[in-house]
Amino acid sequence: MQKLFNQSQAKSAPRKIMLTAAVGSVALFGSMLTNAAETTIPVDLAGTAATKHEIAVLQVLSEVCPPMLNNQQKSNFYKAYNYELKQMLPTIENPKAAIQYLSTQQDYKVILSSMRNWTMGFSAEENLALCTDLANTEY
Repeated sequence: MQKLFNQSQAKSAPRKIMLTAAVGSVALFGSMLTNAAETTIPVDLAGTAATKHEIAVLQVLSEVCPPMLNNQQKSNFYKAYNYELKQMLPTIENPKAAIQYLSTQQDYKVILSSMRNWTMGFSAEENLALCTDLANTEY
């Protein structure tokens, strides 16, 4: 049983590394953005390790990926998305509502727009590969 579990972990490790690398790249890119307005918002991100940039990249993936995937992949993608969202915002009771609220805030809108532009800078094949990897990740 332990051997099977380790094999499953080994198969999903490259996918998780790819997602982690993408989020890490976003964090670096986000730190280079300038003049983003700072706004106090009621969504408390203090108990999370996620930045608004990391949250925004996950949100952009939720916009970009579903149209690229077949029905089974979409279902798997949404499971992975919900899992990742909960991992990023573990202290938030309703992470989807928090994202919706953040999307109304000017500072987050700037970050989200930048993440959309950044994502669209990659080829369709690269985005599809990332989306497929996320959809195939087992949690």
